Amino acid sequence: MSLTWAQNLEVRVVAAADLQYALSQVAKAFEAKNPGIRILLSFGSSGKFYTQLTQGLAADLFFSAERIYPQLLEERGLAERGSRKPYAIGRMVIWLDRRLGLKPGPEALKDPRVTQLAIASPVHAPYGRAAVTLLEHYGLLKRRQDAPIPGLKKPFLSLSWEEIPWEKLSRGVEAYWDASPLRQGKPSFQFVYGENISHTAQLALTTTRAGILALSLAINETLSRPGVYWVSPLESHLTLEQDYVILKGRKRPEVMAFYHFVASPEGRAILRRYGFLLPGEKLE
Repeated sequence: MSLTWAQNLEVRVVAAADLQYALSQVAKAFEAKNPGIRILLSFGSSGKFYTQLTQGLAADLFFSAERIYPQLLEERGLAERGSRKPYAIGRMVIWLDRRLGLKPGPEALKDPRVTQLAIASPVHAPYGRAAVTLLEHYGLLKRRQDAPIPGLKKPFLSLSWEEIPWEKLSRGVEAYWDASPLRQGKPSFQFVYGENISHTAQLALTTTRAGILALSLAINETLSRPGVYWVSPLESHLTLEQDYVILKGRKRPEVMAFYHFVASPEGRAILRRYGFLLPGEKLE
């Protein structure tokens, strides 16, 4: 049922870049049912948005690619208590340009034709962290015993994925992991880092011809036409449990309307269409 609102209202949303296509469609469907409300979307890395929100960035809702950031905002009194809830679990893919002529998957990354690999920066992008753990899971990265991370209470080699101090890994992946399996037999190899997963997808498309990306982006024709991809099992990388939250002091009727619409059957159907695993659902 469509609702008519008394005046032109705006809901400002900051969201993880893996939602670029999916949340845009959710907003479009919501606006069609709610004339008078505009959903203003900004996409970027979850970690950077978290920092900006602690520094006073004005927004009504925050969709994170990792649940820790909404939780921290709630703990700091910058989000409405009790409003944080999951909206999806993100899926990862290995994406390759069709012109490489390779079957996508972990083994393809060893091929001499793959000399660059785009991943999101693991310092502040959850999908970058998941990419590193995926490569580690398949033996394509091996932790360095002498990784230069000051202040660790446990050896780097013994840390679980959740315990790794990602925000401190500012010197590039190869300062902390040995990438010999990716370098072997190649004239050169380098990681190319995106600011967020959307930027990473652009790098894969235009520069590196290979990337570890979000399924929600790879499924779009912008990437699916020129490329092929392999969907990684959930257990092969850091879990991307994604939450959203109402930000402090912005619990207005129009904000609540969009907040609830995302969790409605129509909103969930759109997220599912873009490859997200939804709360309460299992892989078939």
